[in-house]
Amino acid sequence: MKRLIALFLCMTVVFAGYAKNDKDRNEFSINYGQITVPQFAYVFGGALGAAFTLGHFTFDNAHMLGAFGLEYVHYVNNWLGFGGTVLCDYMTADAYSVASDGTKTPNGKFNLGFASLMPEVKFAWFNRPHVGLYSKLAVGAGLTFANNSEDIRENITWAGQITPIGVDFGGESFRGFVEAGVGMQGIACAGVRWLF
Repeated sequence: MKRLIALFLCMTVVFAGYAKNDKDRNEFSINYGQITVPQFAYVFGGALGAAFTLGHFTFDNAHMLGAFGLEYVHYVNNWLGFGGTVLCDYMTADAYSVASDGTKTPNGKFNLGFASLMPEVKFAWFNRPHVGLYSKLAVGAGLTFANNSEDIRENITWAGQITPIGVDFGGESFRGFVEAGVGMQGIACAGVRWLF
């Protein structure tokens, strides 16, 4: 994890040195995404739990809050930017044991949280004063928090996001955006962005 952060910081410093003053641009974004990889894992885990127990274990009243994130990107020229994103995703449900007659016995809450830190690279296809089109790729580390979490080192995993298409629109300084991709930010992601 320390090496990943150090590599990201070195890349940012090196590439920032190539930036030209008339091309410098920074972006700060607040985003929200749904249909994330942790949500897939949560649903798939519940389905496997029910299948392997022959229906004697189930989830009910599931709530998936979605992924909330903050993102920063610094463009080193008109089309290439480097930055990073921080995300949090949280899910909860009631867990039940199911008797052979169908009676459900509560087993308490099952909670699953996921936090990730991902360096990213962003490619701008075009950027006009009121609209832009871009793609991005992020790879980093994630940390899972669950009911039975004991050793935090066992809960560290890879995190990533592939966004083939993103569109931002609005003014020259403040814009809204929508993105389609797959990963920790979700299949569908939207938010607001400050360009400075």
